[in-house]
Amino acid sequence: MPGEIARCIVADGAARLVVALTTPAAEEAARRHQSLGAAALALARGTTAGLLLSTLTKDEERVTLQVLGDGPLGGLTVDASSSGRVRAYLRNPAARLSPLRAVTATAPDRMSLATAVGHGIVHVVRDLGLRETFSGETQIVTGEIDDDVEHYLIASEQIASALACDGLLVDPSSDGTGAIAISGGILVQALPGTDGADIVAAARERLRAGALTRALATRPPTVDELLRAALGDALPSVQVLDRREVRFHCPCSRERAGASLTLLGASELKSMILDDGKAEVTCNFCRERYEFDEKELEEIRREATPPSGPPS
Repeated sequence: MPGEIARCIVADGAARLVVALTTPAAEEAARRHQSLGAAALALARGTTAGLLLSTLTKDEERVTLQVLGDGPLGGLTVDASSSGRVRAYLRNPAARLSPLRAVTATAPDRMSLATAVGHGIVHVVRDLGLRETFSGETQIVTGEIDDDVEHYLIASEQIASALACDGLLVDPSSDGTGAIAISGGILVQALPGTDGADIVAAARERLRAGALTRALATRPPTVDELLRAALGDALPSVQVLDRREVRFHCPCSRERAGASLTLLGASELKSMILDDGKAEVTCNFCRERYEFDEKELEEIRREATPPSGPPS
């Protein structure tokens, strides 16, 4: 089944709701980075959280989410757009870590990423188009990624929010080799001038007790079934505004890779030509590799060389 994200309003506009099934995108991110166990789970929670953040406005929006912890995973970066496209990478994607410890006694089926993520910061940049950006930063509070993004929304953007993202692993083992089986998330936010804070509080209580993780365990085929299984009667009437397909997408290209080489400068490129006669650029997000031979590097070096001015 393809991934899907639905934007909704709750109780005739008291709150907004975003619900997502992101399994194909999470699987593809983990596959490209050869990630398993805690690393795969971090990519699943991260891609889902980024997508939930990117679909909060009615206009086109792009969000860069960074969870920069000092744990073995080394930090997570997610690039998501309101169109449902997402890409992500970890600094240490091959780390083999088991996320088997339960987060709380009330949610024993939920796996913990706290020691894998560590302490640090959550940094969010919203690109609203037309050169308008907004950025904010908060401390990592638990290392569970969704908890930390929820904290960011409340502390930095000052919006009453309840957010949960999770994934389940196929045959998780003590050596951290489980792959992603299913991934999804839910975000509920109060709207200004309404009593939506009570709705958010009720949703947060359910989600923090592991309702999303248990719902994902039923393998719901649609976002509607995920929502019913996770929150049930915790929400008043829900009206779906639109639905969007979710997929892993990276816009990198050979042209962009070549452009990145020009940033090295003419002198560094000349040394590269003399020493190696070739270069390789690997995209952090999708791991696509672009090779450049000596002739191509010389053309790039010429482009990077500033034109000489008239004699003084």
